Amino acid sequence: MSWNTIIGQIRVKEIIQRALKEHSIAHAYCFYGNEGIGKEALALELAKVMNCMNTVVEYGHISACDNCNSCKVANNFEHPNISLITPLPSFKAGTDAKHDESPLLKLSDDHYGEYQKQIQFKILNPYHTIHLPNAQQIRIASIRDIKKNIKMSAVQSGRRFFIVSDAEKMTMEASNAFLKTLEEPHNNITFILITSHKELLPKTILSRCQQVYCDILTSQELTQWIHTTQDIPIDEAYLIQAFAQGSITRALEFLDEDMKGMRLDIIDLLRISLKKGIFIVDLMSMIDTILYDKNRSKVQIMMHLLYLWLRDCFYFIQSPLDHSLIVNIDQTETIQKFAHAFPDADYPAMLQEIENSIKMIKRNVHMQLVLTTLLLSCRQNFLYKSSQFSHHSIHSGYTY
Repeated sequence: MSWNTIIGQIRVKEIIQRALKEHSIAHAYCFYGNEGIGKEALALELAKVMNCMNTVVEYGHISACDNCNSCKVANNFEHPNISLITPLPSFKAGTDAKHDESPLLKLSDDHYGEYQKQIQFKILNPYHTIHLPNAQQIRIASIRDIKKNIKMSAVQSGRRFFIVSDAEKMTMEASNAFLKTLEEPHNNITFILITSHKELLPKTILSRCQQVYCDILTSQELTQWIHTTQDIPIDEAYLIQAFAQGSITRALEFLDEDMKGMRLDIIDLLRISLKKGIFIVDLMSMIDTILYDKNRSKVQIMMHLLYLWLRDCFYFIQSPLDHSLIVNIDQTETIQKFAHAFPDADYPAMLQEIENSIKMIKRNVHMQLVLTTLLLSCRQNFLYKSSQFSHHSIHSGYTY
């Protein structure tokens, strides 16, 4: 990994570069911002640069060489000066009292094996988020382990870094212990808190950190990254980035999904719901087919796809000559036809209906009921509130 592999974050990189050049690396940082935008990658790269044996200066930027032994062990998450602290699941019975034992050694064999697997994923992809089953908290044991390591003499020259991922998940006991650690003077040590929810961190901790906001990635940055690194066609990459909301982590979650196939299914459902005459049998049959695997995540994605598609229609009606906001760029012609067919429909109301439906799916409301109700609401809106469509388009056999 190098600065160039971290997408975007030009402003934050400049802040870090200025600190590197002025030898003014802070005692503690809080990197905050949306999930999956490279906060952890920035922290890890800073730690690697500060421990590199042969730093490189190119175009005025200080970078790690990625060839020395220090860089190699850092890239493999084995550097003695760089510690990554993450939320962990409950420990094995009887190990809580063992204060001298590493928190990782207190995990069950299954959880420890999963942690090692997650680290391997992280080595391959610095944007990978380490997730362990039932890992909801950063416990006091992890903070005690930090304090123990601080007291020990450094085994390698350089600066020691303690990177706390999902820092807002520290328990109250852990937060209090961490605050005391921050208040103590330490030479050649930097703490970096990583959080997507800064508001959940105690103000007493935040006040002792240099707070650095990390920007969401632009649609262009994220689309290009998906297209080039994942070998995804540009139109599909653009569709995925619309879901990702500036987050590479979210984009990665959608890479294995058949986005175009799901979009086709949900638009087909919309078409069926707008059929003239008897339509309910066909509609219910297709809903049953889509819900065969009872996959709530898939249904949420499909609803998001419908949201984006109808929003594109609305954008086209509002600004027919400006396609810059259209997400479904490969569907422009179809969207134009649909928008012409339903110019008077209440699109904002439909978008709100979809948002409400997604919330209900998340609350485990019956999926068939939610999907059916949503599509019937679409029918009501488009057929009976769009005068042009109800009086002309459908009767003339208009297709879209």
